[in-house]
Order: sequence, then structure tokens, then C-alpha cells
Amino acid sequence: VAATIAAGDAAMDTLDLEAGIAAYRSALEAAPDSFEATWKLVRALTDKATLSKLPSEQKGLCIEAEKLARQAVSLSPADANGHAFLAVAVGKLALFEGGKRKVELSKEVKAEAEKALQCNPDDDVALHILAIWNREMVELGWFLKSFAQLLYGKFPPASLDAAIADLQRATELKPDVIPHHVELGITLASAKRWAEARVELEKGLALPTAWVTDDYYRALARASLARVKTHLR
Repeated sequence: VAATIAAGDAAMDTLDLEAGIAAYRSALEAAPDSFEATWKLVRALTDKATLSKLPSEQKGLCIEAEKLARQAVSLSPADANGHAFLAVAVGKLALFEGGKRKVELSKEVKAEAEKALQCNPDDDVALHILAIWNREMVELGWFLKSFAQLLYGKFPPASLDAAIADLQRATELKPDVIPHHVELGITLASAKRWAEARVELEKGLALPTAWVTDDYYRALARASLARVKTHLR
């Protein structure tokens, strides 16, 4: 099983997502209680969902990833990876839900990201997720803010400053991860900190490809950079 997981890791390192998924599935079939195979398959499935152009396929991948992520958490409750990628899976699943359901799911996204950080305060994925949660809560419309206030008991403390701080920490921990720089740039733009946003977006664009979703994030960076530059003229 360890060799099969290693083969999956090697496939992911060479950006062969399908081979990675196949290897992790094979490892999980051989050892259904393998925490490592489970959370790594969740990561690969959510990556595939990110890259898919078909909404039905995306949702199916997210549903499978969520189920497996819950399994991962039950296998190893003290490991940050299970909680972090459960937050990723639930967050991606929320994209296919209506406003109220999306806000309901956001509560679990926040809770799981915080559990991951309790397990490992230096988990860059959990910091990234919590940052996006903060940004999206700040940008909710008034109706959904009212609903969130009812759901949480009071509107949860959320701010762009907190989002920026978490993403800055993520970029310090993993400076070569393109999505951290891109989402930091987008969040700085949301805070109208245009010059800083440009720096982060350009950093993201300049980094070499290291993961299967990097081109997806480069496209986000180019679109955001075009908007940022209109404010710097």
C-alpha cells in the first residue's frame, strides 16, 4: 500500500492527476482504513473538481470527496490533513448550493479549518481556507448576512484584515504555492490595496508550475490583475 501511495504522489508531482487518483483509489481498495490514501484521494478529487468544466461532474466529485473526507477524519481525528480537506470538500460542495444552504455549509468549513489549525497551527491549507471564509463572509449580501446572523447566533466576526493575515502567513509557510499568492492578491484587491494586490498576483504568475491546479489559478490571477491595473493608472 505504501508503494502504491508513493506512486500516486509521484504522479501528482508530475501533474498526472488521473494517474494519481487511480493510485490512491487502488491503495484505498487494498487498505480501506489507510488515512494517508483517503485524504490524498480527497485532495486529488477536489483538484479534479476545480479543473472540470462540467458542473455535474464537479458536483459528483465533491460529493465523493466529502464522504471520503469524513472517513479520513474518523480514521485520524488528530491529523490536520483530514480536517483541512474536509473543509475544502464542503467548501467546494457549497458552490453548488443556493444562498442559505451555502451559508449553512460555510459554518462547517470554518469549524473544520479551525480544527485543522488546532492540530497543526502551521497548516497552510487550513489558513488558506479560513482566509477565503473571512473574505466570503465579508462580501455576503445583506439578506444572507441576516440569515448568517440567525444561523451563527450572531454574525460571526469576519474581516478582510483577518483574511489577508492568514494568507500572508500561508505564503510565508509555503512561498512557492501559487494559489496562496493569487488568493492573497484577490483579497488585497477586495480591500482596495491595489499596489500590494498587484505584487502578489504577479508573484503568483511568476512562480513555476508545481501542482495540477496552478494554471487554473494563473487564469484567476490574470483576470484579477487586469482589474487591479485599472486602479493603478
